[in-house]
Amino acid sequence: MVRKITEISTEDQLMSYASDEYHKQALYKKIWNILGFLIPTVGSCLYLFTIGIFRKRYRELIYSIWTLVHPQIFTKKYVPQVEITSLVPNEVLLRLYEQAKITANINFEELFVLVELLQINQPTACFEIGTFDGRTTLNMAANTPDDAVIYTLDLPREQVENTKFSLDPFERFAIMKETSGTRYRGTKWERKIQQLYGDSATFDFTSYQGKIDFVFIDGSHTYEYVLSDSRNAITLLRDGKGAILWHDYPDTSSVLRAINYLQASDSRFAGIRHIVGTRFAYLICE
Repeated sequence: MVRKITEISTEDQLMSYASDEYHKQALYKKIWNILGFLIPTVGSCLYLFTIGIFRKRYRELIYSIWTLVHPQIFTKKYVPQVEITSLVPNEVLLRLYEQAKITANINFEELFVLVELLQINQPTACFEIGTFDGRTTLNMAANTPDDAVIYTLDLPREQVENTKFSLDPFERFAIMKETSGTRYRGTKWERKIQQLYGDSATFDFTSYQGKIDFVFIDGSHTYEYVLSDSRNAITLLRDGKGAILWHDYPDTSSVLRAINYLQASDSRFAGIRHIVGTRFAYLICE
C-alpha cells in the first residue's frame, strides 16, 4: 500500500493559525461579555436578597420580580380564564379614588376591574377580608349604591402573634401599621364603611351570613387562610347568590394551590374563573 502525503505549505499553516487565533479571540470576547453582565447581576442579586430585603424599595422590587417570574416558570393556571369584557358592558361609569399604589395594594388596572365589577353588580352589602390602608374599601364604598354597607375586616397588630394559622413573614409589615383604613378615613364615603377587627380564621361571621352580595378576599395569602376565608365567604352570600373576588391568583403559589383545590374539589367553587390580565379569581353564584 502506498500512502500519498500532502505537505501543507507554510502560508496555509499561517492562515490556519490566524483563523484559530481569531476564533479564540472571538470566544474569549464572548465569554468576557457574558461575565461582564453575569458578575454584576450575581452581585446585585446577592445584595438584593440579603441586605436589600431590609429596605422598603428593594422589597417592592423583589415583589415585582416575583410576580413577573413566578407564573411563567413555577406555576400553571388550572382555573379556566374569562375576559373582563364578557363580565361587564362596554360603558361603565366609575369613581376612582386614591389611585396611587403602595406595597400590598392592588395595581391600578386591578382597581379599575374591581370597580367595574361593583358597578355592574350594584351590591347593597359587601364584605372585605383584609383592609390594610383602606384603598379598596374606599373605592368599594364609592362605587356601590348610596345605601350600601361595606364591612371590612382587618387583623389588629396586637394579634399578630396570636393567629390560628401561621402568617407569611412578608405579610407582617401590612399588619404592623398604627391604623387600619387610613385612606378612607375622613372621606365622604366613610359613613358607608364599618371597620371590623379580628383573625379571619376565628372571627364570628354569624351576624353577616346570608346578608352579603359581594365578597373581596385579600387577607393573609397562606394556603390555610385562603381556604378558611373562602369557605367563610361563601356562607356570607345572600340566599347563596352573589360574587366572590380573590386577589393574587395565580401569582402567589399558596393562593394558586388553594383556589385550584377549591375549584376542583368543592362544587360550590366549581365556577371560579381567572380574569385574564389580572391577579383576580372570580366566582359568580347564581
